[in-house]
Amino acid sequence: MSWKNKLLLACAKAFRSPPNPQAHRFLLVATTALGDTLWSTPAIKSLRCSFPKAYIHILTSSIGEQVLRHNPWSNQITVLEKWLPAFQSLKRERFDTVILLHASQRQILPLCSALGASRLIGTIGINKGLDSLFTDPVNNRHKHEIVRRLELIERAGAKRYTEQLSFFLQPYEEIPPFPSQTVALHPGSKDGFKRWPAEHFISVGKQLTAFGYSIVITGNGEEEPLMKQIASHIPRASLIDPTLSLRNFAARLKRVSLLISNDTGPVHLACALQTPVIALYSSTDPALCGPHRAENAIALSKRACCTPCLKRACLRPFCLLQIGPEEVVNKAIDLLKNSVCTILSPSPT
Repeated sequence: MSWKNKLLLACAKAFRSPPNPQAHRFLLVATTALGDTLWSTPAIKSLRCSFPKAYIHILTSSIGEQVLRHNPWSNQITVLEKWLPAFQSLKRERFDTVILLHASQRQILPLCSALGASRLIGTIGINKGLDSLFTDPVNNRHKHEIVRRLELIERAGAKRYTEQLSFFLQPYEEIPPFPSQTVALHPGSKDGFKRWPAEHFISVGKQLTAFGYSIVITGNGEEEPLMKQIASHIPRASLIDPTLSLRNFAARLKRVSLLISNDTGPVHLACALQTPVIALYSSTDPALCGPHRAENAIALSKRACCTPCLKRACLRPFCLLQIGPEEVVNKAIDLLKNSVCTILSPSPT
């Protein structure tokens, strides 16, 4: 065991609060990225439907707060910014059950243990060697991340009510529809090994423009040079402002006719907003992290070329070259024709 884990285990034991006798005071922990937080929304809804009178508190990241803002199934949300104030605040809540949905920070699990809940539920094998802190460990089997989270709340006694993602835009956040059918291209990704070549996105954009569709390019501030590069080669293409907040971006994503994207968070945001989407996979497995039970969603996947896959060490993901622009365009045309009635009317929230 590493010295970091030994220190964290000792701190968790030293600062642990006494157990709380009250029932159904839940803390759900989801402190990572956009897609990870969206994958938690079916579990949050299922927990609320199972225990309508329960107190449900969510510890999340700043991006997670934007995902879960206006979510009707939680009582309170805490954003993890500073560790000590967060611990002190949560300790006063006297939770009886803590469910670790997903976290990448090593300190999270010891913090959860120190809160003194009688039950600490989580998936083993993904917690940097700290699994011994769980009172209710759940095996990590080959399953979609949404299902993995649902199995955690089932261990707490809840039932599975939904596997569909949710994102709640308010009327004042909505924007008018685009004047014509619009396809969004999302060429970026935090991980370079997930990026389909820029020239392929350009080819798709040109072909769809020739069919009469408008093209917008999406991404964050770091991806703006890539966005501009691709837009410069596609007639009349425009950019969605990369500095927009997540919620403002979501309002625009809800209005596009189709999103074509690498394996990254906007794929799952589109699913939550009921926006048709084509997602591109090779080094990652869509059975684990792709669109799940989402209408008008297609995962185009090819087998990784390297065994084992180099993942983040990959300098050029040539496995994604197995997906050609023509295949994507054909799928896009099918989706655009078959889902036109859905995409021209506002999606329910």
